[in-house]
Amino acid sequence: MNFTSLKTLAAVAGLLAGSHVAAYAQPWTLERCIEHAIANNLSIKMEEINHETKAIDLSTAKYSRLPNLSAGADHSFSFGSVEDTRGAISKQKMTSNTSFSVSSSMPIFTGFQITNEIKVRHYSVMAAEESLKKAKENVAVAVARAFLEVLLKKEIYKISEETMNFTSENVKKTEIMVNAGNVPLAQLYEIKSQHASDEARVTTAENDVSLSLLTLGQLLELHDVNRFDIEVPNLPDSMALLLENLPSSEKIYAEALAVKPQIREAELQLEGSKYSLLVAKSAYWPQLSLSMGISDRYFRANNPLVPNEGFSAQLGDNLQEYVGLSLRIPVFNRFTTKNSVRTAQIGISSRQLALEDVKKTLYKEIQQAYHNAVSAQKSYRAAQKSVEAAREAFRYADSKYQTGKSSVYEFTGAKATLTRSLSEESQAKFSYIFASKILDFYSGRPIVL
Repeated sequence: MNFTSLKTLAAVAGLLAGSHVAAYAQPWTLERCIEHAIANNLSIKMEEINHETKAIDLSTAKYSRLPNLSAGADHSFSFGSVEDTRGAISKQKMTSNTSFSVSSSMPIFTGFQITNEIKVRHYSVMAAEESLKKAKENVAVAVARAFLEVLLKKEIYKISEETMNFTSENVKKTEIMVNAGNVPLAQLYEIKSQHASDEARVTTAENDVSLSLLTLGQLLELHDVNRFDIEVPNLPDSMALLLENLPSSEKIYAEALAVKPQIREAELQLEGSKYSLLVAKSAYWPQLSLSMGISDRYFRANNPLVPNEGFSAQLGDNLQEYVGLSLRIPVFNRFTTKNSVRTAQIGISSRQLALEDVKKTLYKEIQQAYHNAVSAQKSYRAAQKSVEAAREAFRYADSKYQTGKSSVYEFTGAKATLTRSLSEESQAKFSYIFASKILDFYSGRPIVL
């Protein structure tokens, strides 16, 4: 390999590496995360394979109406004694026999078995499609949950960092007051101790952000999450809209019945089981089939007493063609058909119960999601009021501290209360966002921020 080729390979490798870095350079939106997860999730790939398998089964059922065609050739040797013209037994001699055949058969009437089998496979394919949709929705929900968890950890990190910076400013102000003789030196050590505690909380919050990004990156099947980050959406405006109204659980359930794939999947499986019953009953009907074929043979004896005609002459003389109809009437098959029909009937009952169970499970999930949304909504509004009160208390404590009229303990207590209130507000906010998005998900709307 010459130097020019090496330069070309290096350039290509640089472009590939640059494109890989560029993929991580831009922060990922929720929509991009969901799309990437759906495209790379192994469970979804398995569902896609299952859907493809069902489609092949449907194709096989459709082609079973066609005639088959087979060709064959046989060649055999036999050894035995041959009588001559005087009736004497000659020595053992060998004969050979070669035959050729082409045959075909086609079902004419199968008691509607093929028609109903096609219906069964058709509903199976559609059910597999709904199962694939369900798998994609589950992945989308999991990604949205992990994405919002990252946003929460980022917001808590931001609160911790702002608190630490504020404490850092107060350390400088306290040093000035100590130098001026307004406050004792012990107060400076206390505020520095508080600053060290704030730094530790910032480190913990930063680690929490990294861990939440790692969890999200693993859901996305990313091989390298070191440069992976998400885009922080503008949530304040959307929060005002979210808090305006909340649809009733009954309305959400009515919408979910019409759009959720698990309901449609169970309904399609029930319809398919009804045609499975007809397939089982088809064994009660007579079966009529058409068969046709052509055959030829060539015989040769290694014995002078037996004349051997030529190959072409024998093929012409031994050529046979046939066409036939075959009718099979079931009389008694040891109750096999009867039991197959009973099994298919039980299958219908089982599918009906499964459909009812899916509906009840969905209703319970929606009720729980609605309760979570209402509770989160109340918690968020309460947290907002708590933050407002904590801010006022902190402003008062801070103004007293700046003038040397309060101790560090009073100041840090008010600051800790405000920090805790802000963190609780963030927790309640993202809990409500997720709960409301879950209600949108049950109503058939995509999860967006």
